Amino acid sequence: MNWLATIALLCAASSVRPQCFSEDDDLSIVPSNNLSSITDFGLDLFRTVFPYNSTNNFFFSPYSIWNALTLAYFGSGGNTQAELERVLRVDDKVQTLKNWRSLEFLYQMRQVNNSNYTFNLANKAYFDNNLSLRSCVKDILHKELELVDFSNPIQAAATINDFVSQTTKGRIPTLVGADDVVNAQMVLANAAFFKGTWLYQFKNSATQPGLFYSSPQDYSFVDMMRQKGNFNHGVSEELGAHILELPYTGEAVSMFILLPPFISGDNGFNRMVERLNGTTLQNAIEEMWRVQVEVILPKFKLEQAIGDELVQALSEMGVKDLFDAAKANLTTFDPVASLSVGKSIHKAFVEVSEEGTEAAAATALISLRIARPAAPEKFECNHPFLFIIYDNFTKNVLFMGAYKNPKA
Repeated sequence: MNWLATIALLCAASSVRPQCFSEDDDLSIVPSNNLSSITDFGLDLFRTVFPYNSTNNFFFSPYSIWNALTLAYFGSGGNTQAELERVLRVDDKVQTLKNWRSLEFLYQMRQVNNSNYTFNLANKAYFDNNLSLRSCVKDILHKELELVDFSNPIQAAATINDFVSQTTKGRIPTLVGADDVVNAQMVLANAAFFKGTWLYQFKNSATQPGLFYSSPQDYSFVDMMRQKGNFNHGVSEELGAHILELPYTGEAVSMFILLPPFISGDNGFNRMVERLNGTTLQNAIEEMWRVQVEVILPKFKLEQAIGDELVQALSEMGVKDLFDAAKANLTTFDPVASLSVGKSIHKAFVEVSEEGTEAAAATALISLRIARPAAPEKFECNHPFLFIIYDNFTKNVLFMGAYKNPKA
């Protein structure tokens, strides 16, 4: 099971008045079927925000953060908009809105027609009831907009937390406190929840203690799940890693495990992360083949909290004005009251067991070469690896993380 949450407060700043993006645009435009920009954004953010040179574990939902940042993009103008377009890899608000709505509709319909897994996703843009929001924004984002009284921070925080708790099935009961929103004028929030059972479950009776090596000198015993079967497996020379697919029931969503070699004095994990992008990941997935292999995977549970590191990471990626009260331009939302992001919070939890995985997320913005083996006999995750919860149809990274140290 896993869940995650992020928050950033947006408050007053400048006031250049951009064209409201919906007034003269054709909203019947066909959505794009190329969603690689979302994956590229998420993997770039992972490399930037995760201190992968350390021995720390890590877990987050890049898709949750993408949703919250896209909400900010819809309200942006001027250089703030230009920076968000470069980092999000978009160039048109209408096309982005259509893709956003199409993904939302796709996940809703798949959930209605599929009981094999649960994936809930919801967005909210909370504005202070004293703001003068543009009518076109109210029309386009009518499902997301909600007016609250931020002068009553206890009630405002309770409203936001109720939304996040409901979407994440109670896995994130509290995302913000009253002190987080006491001076806020806007909170952009996303919450996501996933729960799936393995298509091929591990037997409890096969789980037994095994050694996990955080480094050649640092090791510990953990509960290792085991099973032997036919799985998609591959070797990526671009990434310098083996890759294994563990599908969830229904096979629409899978966990992909990227396992670099573990050699004394060789930092294969860091090199793998540095080479990871949407293209190298997709190439690795497409080059897999089905083979009989024994899978040995630790049971694990990770908790993650990210604060100002998220703002810092996004700034390093090129989103700067959004976090500068003197430069931020979000006047597409309100042409008079300026807004800027002042705070970020990201919380995450994941648990992987014999039965499967449960995941949830909430994001908010507040004012080397490897020879291909002929027939691998074991895929043994007894040293640091990456794991990705991946939508096979949209090729979208929903959640991802790194398991490096059982003692962390």
